[in-house]
Amino acid sequence: MDDWMSLVGRSEIVGWGIILVARLTALSAISLPVIPKLKKKNSDDQVNVPEHTPTPASAINTESIIADENYEENELNDVPIDDKFYLGNLSSGPRQPILKEYPKTKFGSQNRGFTPSHFSDFNWLEYSIKKDSVFCFPCRIFGTARQTEDTFTVIGFNNWKKLCGSRDSKTKKSKLSLHASTINPINCMLRWLEYKNSLKQGSIISKLSTANREHIDKNRQYIKCLIDIVIFLGRQGLPFRGHSENEDALNKGNFKELCMLFSKHHIEFEKKYIFNSTNHTSWAIQNDLINIGASYVRDNIVSEVKKYGMFSISCDEARSHKEEQMSICIRYTNNLEVKERFLGFVDVSYSQNADALYSSIIDFLHFCNLSDIPIAGQSFDGANVMSGQKGGVQTKLKQIYPYAIYIHCMAHKLNVVIVDTCRYLKIFIIRYSFSQSLKFKQFRRSVFGI
Repeated sequence: MDDWMSLVGRSEIVGWGIILVARLTALSAISLPVIPKLKKKNSDDQVNVPEHTPTPASAINTESIIADENYEENELNDVPIDDKFYLGNLSSGPRQPILKEYPKTKFGSQNRGFTPSHFSDFNWLEYSIKKDSVFCFPCRIFGTARQTEDTFTVIGFNNWKKLCGSRDSKTKKSKLSLHASTINPINCMLRWLEYKNSLKQGSIISKLSTANREHIDKNRQYIKCLIDIVIFLGRQGLPFRGHSENEDALNKGNFKELCMLFSKHHIEFEKKYIFNSTNHTSWAIQNDLINIGASYVRDNIVSEVKKYGMFSISCDEARSHKEEQMSICIRYTNNLEVKERFLGFVDVSYSQNADALYSSIIDFLHFCNLSDIPIAGQSFDGANVMSGQKGGVQTKLKQIYPYAIYIHCMAHKLNVVIVDTCRYLKIFIIRYSFSQSLKFKQFRRSVFGI
């Protein structure tokens, strides 16, 4: 069964494996909040310069903030770091509040502060009113602790003199331009861009999931067609396999010939059956499909028997090739309508004595979950091993099911009568034919003189 189930099951496992890898990749791209490290700061990145005396938060005129509903405190959900910084998240994007006047900090003889024009030059930049500092939104959301610098992710940068005015002596770039040109911030910005595109076009995970779901649906439709062929052949009582199933064979058997018929009128079935290296039509898979269908039918029969609470059993053995098989049938009522159903064959080749046949019947009833249902009657042939009053199967079954009345099988009775009738009828036919031949000779002589 593992062979044919791999068409559906294995594709699901592979599909969900791809989704798991994609999710791990996404998690590696979107890091958790970065924990600040205690390390020595460079002179250019110092936040607290000796002359730097930032205006306290209480001195900021909150009325000067232009009304913008995007910066209300109750809407700051999923903020990766402390929400008192009023920084953005994936839903809101970078926080870029526009104030009439930003706090001033004294650098030497000049008072310097943040300028909102930086927002238009650097769309990744965000400003914290509480901390009077700027942060890098992509690095803070999509960066990792080893790849990003704490100045733009955790601590915040507020050295306004070096923000855009002062240039680096080596690169001749301002602090913001230098940060935007390094490899790690560029990678973080690309991740941010991919995230925004995924919101418009759908994420990779959703695309993989959709493609995997379509692949599974096609496989299931193909298997459903094979199951329909099995049901049709079983209902019509037709054999499945042919004498030769090679590619050059004129008749490959009913099963494969019906598959060829389906492929002529069903494009998706043709792709799986003809152009796929594994089409799941081997004899082993045919047997698996038959067994699965038989199990489904048997379960329905058992559920009906349990609903009405009792049944009778009928068994008989027959030799098939080199095996001795015992067929087991049951009879029960369904709304006063008698139902007779075949449950299955049991291999009893190892022994056909009363104990072996009795054990086989009990084990099969346990397998079908019918052992706890009362048996009201039992019917076998007239052989002593089945109908014996001392050691027969019917006597052993009565020890467990005392109300199981034994009845000699009517079909076997009829068979015995017909056999005896045919034996005596054969003698009568021979005698009648002989007598008729003598009378014909006498008639011929009297009429024709021959």
